[in-house]
Amino acid sequence: MTRLLFRLFGLALSLVPAGAIAQSSGWRFPDATEAVPELIELWQASNALCRGANGGDVKVAAACLSRSVYGLALNERNWCLGTKAQANAQMTWHECRGDSLRFPAFSVPAY
Repeated sequence: MTRLLFRLFGLALSLVPAGAIAQSSGWRFPDATEAVPELIELWQASNALCRGANGGDVKVAAACLSRSVYGLALNERNWCLGTKAQANAQMTWHECRGDSLRFPAFSVPAY
């Protein structure tokens, strides 16, 4: 399922003009109005739809990509999900520390 999502995301990015993709440095969402608690709720809703669902559904792909965007926005606000020593089931959102896990950087099409 993960490979399919990356392929879908790659295809979507290939359709965006080169100048429309933002650089991965700096904040992608500096003017976002959502507070950390709201972003966590949005991440949780996307995660619930993304996990264990049929990877061929468009709504699942959109939820999984949304989950990554919300995770990136939370990381920009110094919030992380879990630490290197934790199992997935133990991971919770917290203010980032040195051993915290961050979402991998990726390009988000400009809108």
